[in-house]
Amino acid sequence: MKKIKLLSSLALVGLTTAALTSCGGKTDSSKTIVFYNSAGSTIAGVINTAVNTFQKKYPGWTVEVVKQSDYDATFDKIVMDLQADELPSLAYCYPDHVASYMTAGVVLDINKFMNSTETVTTDKGTVNVGYTKEEIADFHASFINEGKGKNFYQASNYGFTDDSILCIPFMKSTEAMYVNMDQLKAVGVTEVPSTWDELWNVVDLLKAANPGDGYYPLCYDSEANWAINMCEQNGWGYTTNESANHYTFNNDNLAGWFDFLKGKYDQGKVLTKLTYNTSGAAYTSELFTKGGCTFCIGSSAGASYQNPNGAFEWAVAPIPGTKVGNTINSSVISQGPNLVMFDQGNSERANMTWLFIKELLDPTFQASMSISTGYNPVRTSSYEIEKYKEHLSGDSITAKTAEVASSQLSNFYTSAVFVGSSLARNQVGNALTYAISGKKTSKKALEDAYKACGGK
Repeated sequence: MKKIKLLSSLALVGLTTAALTSCGGKTDSSKTIVFYNSAGSTIAGVINTAVNTFQKKYPGWTVEVVKQSDYDATFDKIVMDLQADELPSLAYCYPDHVASYMTAGVVLDINKFMNSTETVTTDKGTVNVGYTKEEIADFHASFINEGKGKNFYQASNYGFTDDSILCIPFMKSTEAMYVNMDQLKAVGVTEVPSTWDELWNVVDLLKAANPGDGYYPLCYDSEANWAINMCEQNGWGYTTNESANHYTFNNDNLAGWFDFLKGKYDQGKVLTKLTYNTSGAAYTSELFTKGGCTFCIGSSAGASYQNPNGAFEWAVAPIPGTKVGNTINSSVISQGPNLVMFDQGNSERANMTWLFIKELLDPTFQASMSISTGYNPVRTSSYEIEKYKEHLSGDSITAKTAEVASSQLSNFYTSAVFVGSSLARNQVGNALTYAISGKKTSKKALEDAYKACGGK
């Protein structure tokens, strides 16, 4: 078997670095597809329906679903598997984790399977391995582009082209703003703010009307997302693939915004996840449902946790945009798991792994999964399925959030992908927390985050 390159030490932060000298995992003749994921109970239940459908369609083949605690645990397990010369067939992933797998030489180009002209024979006839051109076009472009080789730093060094697909979207989420309309109307505001300038004016009104220590007009459940979204909307710089020095977030603009945010924090006007609960064990959605904040920005996939269950009138809206000249930049981060395929030296299993992925990406399955979980489908035809259209027209908080998220598809963006890009995200989030809580000055917080990422 071919040798793989050693994973960079930056990709193994927090892990024991060891030489990885084998590729693709152990090859055997078993008809088992091993799927690592960190799905919660609701998503896991939906995935099991796809497993059952696949196993009935392809008798003799088995999908072994192996649960990990979260994305980072999945990454850690795969790194350990590399050292043991044994890999899963596919796994949940974020693209920045795939950047590390790429340098180890174990990632399969999904584009080859999507465009394959091969067939697989079953007892019910033949099945096409690949997609038609129409089926490929059915994937939302921004979701597919996220996993393309052109977005991975130096992907060509590892045998990939710009059009290679290193990971494929499974389900997607973004951020939404959940609003307590009763509190908003109490200060004479009837429409949800659509820009940050408008929002800050309303935040000041709300705090003046509710000066108590236990109330915060605005809560944001991800420090990292808040900083990254602001960098994207304002063009301040966060990370880049245009040079070997990827980190551009250590700049005066972001430091100045941190200072501004600290002022709002000191006035009791804003709260974030880690300033609400330093252990990170609770989200500010908990405060929102109790009436402790008016605006709560969090994941669209977590809509059910924002449900006040009749305690007050609520609304869901896109996150505010930034006014730039005469236009408004409404960019909002795209998140949610992708799927990566690993080279196990077995072409039959690779084809069958891909056919299982096709079950997960089936438009009807995607629609059902969205209804159950709150994530957005990755196939545009899912939105035309009658049951899904009925869901989007419903009055539940999950339905309204899905509708808001789908309306933002053209505003989605993703950040540069390279070994260490996940570290940048963590460090920027930490920097915001340190700065607004006063543990570090804004400039010091960003300088330390930059150095922790290996910035030069």
